[in-house]
Amino acid sequence: MAAWQLISWALLGGCAASTSRSTSPAAFATPSLQEGGCCRFSRAFHGVDWRDRETQLRYITEAVAAERSFFAAPNVSYDEVTGMTYDGHALDPTTGELKRGPPPAGPFTFSAASKESIHISLLALALRPFTDGEEAPPLVYTRKEALDVLERKVASMEAFDQAQPGFGGFLPWFCARGASGENHEPGASYSCRSLEEAPGPIVPTSDWVGKVPGLDNGQLAWATYAVANVLMREAKDSDAEDSGRVLALALRWAERLQRMRETAVPLFYAGAGTGAVRAVTTIRNTSQEAWATNNTATGGEAYPPFLDDVYEGELMVLFMDLLAEWKGYPQDGAAEKEKMWARKQLKVIARNYTAQDGSVLTVQEGFWFSSHEQWKLMVLPYLQIPLVKQIFTNSEYVRVLNAVENNVPGIFASSHAPPTVMCGHLGGYCNAVGVQAVASQTVQWDQSVSPYGAYPVILVDPGAGLAWYNTMLSLPHMQTEAGSVESSDVAGTSVAPVLTWDTKTTTVLAMLGGTGTLIGEFMQEDGLFERFEVTVGGMYAAAFVGKLAPPIVDASTGHLPMPPPHVLPQHWADAGSAFPTCGCNASSVTSAIGGRRLNAALFV
Repeated sequence: MAAWQLISWALLGGCAASTSRSTSPAAFATPSLQEGGCCRFSRAFHGVDWRDRETQLRYITEAVAAERSFFAAPNVSYDEVTGMTYDGHALDPTTGELKRGPPPAGPFTFSAASKESIHISLLALALRPFTDGEEAPPLVYTRKEALDVLERKVASMEAFDQAQPGFGGFLPWFCARGASGENHEPGASYSCRSLEEAPGPIVPTSDWVGKVPGLDNGQLAWATYAVANVLMREAKDSDAEDSGRVLALALRWAERLQRMRETAVPLFYAGAGTGAVRAVTTIRNTSQEAWATNNTATGGEAYPPFLDDVYEGELMVLFMDLLAEWKGYPQDGAAEKEKMWARKQLKVIARNYTAQDGSVLTVQEGFWFSSHEQWKLMVLPYLQIPLVKQIFTNSEYVRVLNAVENNVPGIFASSHAPPTVMCGHLGGYCNAVGVQAVASQTVQWDQSVSPYGAYPVILVDPGAGLAWYNTMLSLPHMQTEAGSVESSDVAGTSVAPVLTWDTKTTTVLAMLGGTGTLIGEFMQEDGLFERFEVTVGGMYAAAFVGKLAPPIVDASTGHLPMPPPHVLPQHWADAGSAFPTCGCNASSVTSAIGGRRLNAALFV
């Protein structure tokens, strides 16, 4: 039963318990919240066997416990009243503590659909049951925490949709607890409310009034699909005391999903015969319905203006192909869907990377080949398609091999820069980072690394990915009481004193396996997986069959390069290399690594 069918199921007399499969509480493994060993746990994991699954699970437990101080902390990463995410939070550059007080201290109380997608995905995974014998990861939220946040979040989204139906249930960049002043019309200048002000309903940020991004909302749409289906499954199969609450919540999220299915094409499709999905849509009157005639246009702010890329933007194209309603188009928009994929096919390009030893790996050409471009692998079951898995295993091999060959203590990914790194006219945001040899655009900066650069590596090889993540966490001042920091310069002399969803929680989601497997199950149940597999697999086959160099690593069993033993700067373990609020001692982390004898010199 699809999530959007839950409404009719309930109205026809569906009940909370189901006999379709055995789902008694005793049938599930029970994930639990874990306490971290210490703040700077990265030091405890130097010299461990990263291929050992038990070691990996211990490490993930430590990492999730540390990052919970961010993603599960109300008024730090999300608003306690509205349930909506904040973009991030400022840190004191001297102590590493959260900066409290009025702006520019405190949380950045604006956000976007992309941050919501990560949050909702984590909440969905927290509610997923695990069967006996199945490896259950550490719990990211308790059941109560997850349900509480989902209720507040959906209420905020419902209120926004009612106030501005022109957005069709999708989100612009928004003020997570409302905006100051009363004039929130196009052209008005206003700021998002801080924690010092009373919360209000979410509204677009002043630069996104009457505009909505397609890329971020493709991510949000699939996260909504995941959580609606998880709640639907819980509502059908649970006999818990809160089953009535879960059913009510499932219905509300199913309505959010259905709303997106109805409005995606009117909002984001550029028109019959174009095959073009808008990167940004301008809405002329947000008080009119999304499907109102002549109420939308292609926004001129984005370049390129259409989502025909093979990176994150593909998620919106897939939502429109597999789930959106094509009212007014013959055969459910079949001809338009083929045109969408024909546009995209031109962007799928096989590129060869030649290693220093002369070996060759064939990868998908990147824009900059930043890790950020691999977001889709974290969301949908791409890695269940053998050819696609091989291509992206090669890509991650190249990513870490490039770091090894250039003695870089981490991985390049778009992020805010440390104060020692200047990133041109974008105000300190290093977006044009990656691997030039396999990029279509000019890579401009190579002086900072970000821990989330490891998330796609974790997805294809958890051992190597966690080792690279830990290497970046081991750089001076890269760990705080609220988890990992945004980025470090490659010399280990300064960090960007900020916490953001993109650079922290993507990695947590990857450690939990992403939502690909979970969404893949629901796609199978809804009859969507075959279309996904044929369309995506066919697109990659057309570009890569006959062009793949003999693989260096087998995607089904292969291992990627580990960080070299001396890649960190010499001062990485000095007494002053940790924030004063983020110390550690040997006894507090012994259990985390299974009692292995520790080098006491590594702890302060």
